[in-house]
Amino acid sequence: MRIGELASRTGASHRALRHYELQKLIESTRRENGYREYAPGAVQRVLWIKELIDCGFSTRQIHGLLAYLQDSEPGSEQFRQCLKQHMEKLRALDNLLALLLDRRQRLFDRLERYTHSGASTNTVERENDAFNNTHFEMEQEGVTDG
Repeated sequence: MRIGELASRTGASHRALRHYELQKLIESTRRENGYREYAPGAVQRVLWIKELIDCGFSTRQIHGLLAYLQDSEPGSEQFRQCLKQHMEKLRALDNLLALLLDRRQRLFDRLERYTHSGASTNTVERENDAFNNTHFEMEQEGVTDG
């Protein structure tokens, strides 16, 4: 199948498919006219790649998981290694989430201090009014979507 059909069947853009090919995540052959030709199995491979990207894996990490795609028998060593990498990614995301929640709380606390101090309240209100006026003007000009 050609790149357009693969894109249509997977929801991946032509650009993404070419990137996956450059990263050696998928393969194609070239027709005489130079068009890429993908095997029917490329659909499942691209869907697998997109799912892993949606889980936060980089294309480099996905490349490292390719070997596990061949042997996905539960209980096999490769399957256990794949699960291990998924658990490591989950722990990394949990750590990032905790860090972001901590930063959010610090920012919220800081804003609370500013808005509850008499001198800073006027500054925060002026900045908020300026933001709202600018946003309103942009809406009137059709710059924002709502």
